[in-house]
Amino acid sequence: MPPSRDNHPMSISDQRGIVADWLVKLVIGFAIFGVIAFDAGSILVSYFTLDSGADDVAVAVSTTVDTSSAAANFTDQEIRALAVAEVNAEVGGVDGARVLKQGTEIDDAGVVHIRLRRVADTLVVKRIGAIAKWARATADGQAGTT
Repeated sequence: MPPSRDNHPMSISDQRGIVADWLVKLVIGFAIFGVIAFDAGSILVSYFTLDSGADDVAVAVSTTVDTSSAAANFTDQEIRALAVAEVNAEVGGVDGARVLKQGTEIDDAGVVHIRLRRVADTLVVKRIGAIAKWARATADGQAGTT
């Protein structure tokens, strides 16, 4: 009767298989962690930079409105056009953002309201319909005219 496998110590080829299996699992784990970390970081950066960008655009638009004859003469469409020009500017623009019609206006008190939206550049999140909304950042900015 041949000796059973349980009675013999592990052969070298068996040990190599265990190490290779462990390394493959480790590499796959790091790759999954890297993709999750990249997507989370991209979403966070998008939210925070868009928020400050909306404030900057609102200040720039309110400055333009304030230097003109009367802030009350500006329509919401003109405010939106000024905001679009500021967002698309080469210097000081907001990359990848678009100005939303809803929420971009000047109120009766002369306060300029700007609403921007941008989709974060992610590897996985923006491609999965159920969680794609996580990659969409919306920010509001406002600045007053005198």
